[in-house]
Amino acid sequence: MTETNLIVAFFGALFALANPFGNLPFFISYTSNLRAGVQKATAFLLTIFLIIFYLLFFFVGNDILAFFGISIPAFEIAGGIIVMIIALSMVSGEHTEKQKEVMQIKEKETGKETLEENIEEAESFLPSVLVPLGIPIYAGPGALSVVVIYGEKSMQTSGFAVIASIAVIIGICLIVCIVNFLAAPINRFLGAQGLEILVRIMGLILAAIAVTLLIEGMAAISTIFVAPS
Repeated sequence: MTETNLIVAFFGALFALANPFGNLPFFISYTSNLRAGVQKATAFLLTIFLIIFYLLFFFVGNDILAFFGISIPAFEIAGGIIVMIIALSMVSGEHTEKQKEVMQIKEKETGKETLEENIEEAESFLPSVLVPLGIPIYAGPGALSVVVIYGEKSMQTSGFAVIASIAVIIGICLIVCIVNFLAAPINRFLGAQGLEILVRIMGLILAAIAVTLLIEGMAAISTIFVAPS
């Protein structure tokens, strides 16, 4: 796999699993009672958390696997199974069906609160929703599997691939932040049906990614266990 193909595949996989549009209803539901400024500050702080968490698994995820005696091919297969389950729920509509009750956004009145006050309030609020909003909604098993797998691949490829992969992680997290910043207007523009269509399309892409992970994992395992002739 070339550097370009690696980066493109990593971006596609992580974008689909971080699922900024499909996970928007979750962010809305957990922050619907916050002022508009605090909601945006929460989106920013959540982005910082995701960047740190993804990078942690990008660099030491393989060491964590080694500590538990898990090989990369086995993790690819496990990740592929997890991704396929998520993809099927998205394609079938189950992913969005559970969120129909949280698709209405309350309009926020802009008060005279300062940016510092908004950030302080968001800092006190974020720990209460990191689970499940941060983990496992945005940084679930599927996303972490992809980060670990492509982290290992990029480190085996080149230094440029590592830097580009870090840029992919930061870029995906910034997209998540922007979508959450624009939660209210996006929801008004797309509506429930538009978001559901996006989720189903992402599910189809995820299914193809899952098949790729499974094939690569099984091919690697077969190479390891095939007796030399």
